[in-house]
Amino acid sequence: MHLKHQFLTDRIHLLVFDTKKDIASTFLRFQEYYESPKFRGKIFSLEEFKEWYTKNSPNGKKTGTFTYYLDWGSFNIPSYVLKRFYAGDFNPLSAQEKKFLKLFKNEQEPFYIIGINREAKYLDQKLKHEIAHGLFYTSNDYKKEVHKILSVFDIEPIKQELRKEMGYHEKVLDDEVQAYSIALGRIFKMPIPKDLSVKLRKVYQKYLKFKKIHVGQGL
Repeated sequence: MHLKHQFLTDRIHLLVFDTKKDIASTFLRFQEYYESPKFRGKIFSLEEFKEWYTKNSPNGKKTGTFTYYLDWGSFNIPSYVLKRFYAGDFNPLSAQEKKFLKLFKNEQEPFYIIGINREAKYLDQKLKHEIAHGLFYTSNDYKKEVHKILSVFDIEPIKQELRKEMGYHEKVLDDEVQAYSIALGRIFKMPIPKDLSVKLRKVYQKYLKFKKIHVGQGL
């Protein structure tokens, strides 16, 4: 597994992987401990997750196979997620998980980790989406402005799609609504209001403290 690590801000880390399988197999348990409707906040093995996901994900239901490594190509987690992995609660760890944890062993919390892979379609949009998550977690002022905007829109239809079609946990829905409104919202069956996207993108640009990131081979 090959990856590159860089800082976007002093508290937002970017990991760039070469392949979709590498990133998904590395992030899987960290990500699902954070936001899975089934496993959020729980200790679980890869085998337990595979069995559940095959039966409960839209693609798994259709094919009867484990499709996670094909379904997801970008990831985001807050630093507190790592604590129970460092504590040994998720042992035995995979080689990828060990390498991942080693990167952040001496980092001071709070910080945020986002991951993308070079094979991904719409790479710039996915990066923007994941950075929005990072800003939401690391900047209280950004979060307050986002919540103020969300409060004047009916976002329940968007949340319903996030719950039923995409399997997000209730506690991350506001964060997902803002990130999808900023980038990747075209995937929704229920269109995201244009005014919502415009207002949130203005806030995103206001808090963007770093230059455009390039994730090609020259990264």
